[in-house]
Amino acid sequence: MWEQCLEIARVNRRHNLLPHIAAAVVLCLMAPLLMGVKNLTEPQVAKIAEFYLSFLGVILFVPLFLPDSDSNIRDVVASKKFPITGVRLIRLLQAALFLLVILAVFFILLKYGENEFHFGKCYYAAAANCIGMGGLGLLFYSLIDNIAIAYMMPFLYYLISLGNRKALGKFWLMGFSNGSMDGKKYIAAAGLLMMVAALLIRRASRR
Repeated sequence: MWEQCLEIARVNRRHNLLPHIAAAVVLCLMAPLLMGVKNLTEPQVAKIAEFYLSFLGVILFVPLFLPDSDSNIRDVVASKKFPITGVRLIRLLQAALFLLVILAVFFILLKYGENEFHFGKCYYAAAANCIGMGGLGLLFYSLIDNIAIAYMMPFLYYLISLGNRKALGKFWLMGFSNGSMDGKKYIAAAGLLMMVAALLIRRASRR
């Protein structure tokens, strides 16, 4: 059982996840070019977490079902004894693990840039936003089976967060950079629920 899981994870990392990990790392490496990363206060780091790092969730979570768009791959996976929903769950857990590692490395490096911020709060805020945005995109991918729309929905959510705080209430993405962490648990919980729903919808639709 564990050997199967590790093999599935290895194949997924090599053939599916690696380009998305590379894109996520490139996004982080671009941060010094797009914004300052030295001598920052906590509100400034919070803006990086919410306005910039939130897109890591879109990069890593949304393409979860992309390998299944190839009918040959889908048929091969479906023919195995290991359930296809289990394969997708392993993909999801892998994406989550790499997300958490990339965020951790990013904030550790920020600590070495003489920045003053609470590591746990900023890490949690960024992770919650990533889960929320990634879960939203993944849910739409499971419903519509169109990755372009799946990518668009988190961006729409992000744009609404920029322009209409009241409409989103507890699900406003930019709360921490404006002094409040209250909404992060709602965003993270909603993102996790949407990911579970996406897996169940995909299973029910047999796609």
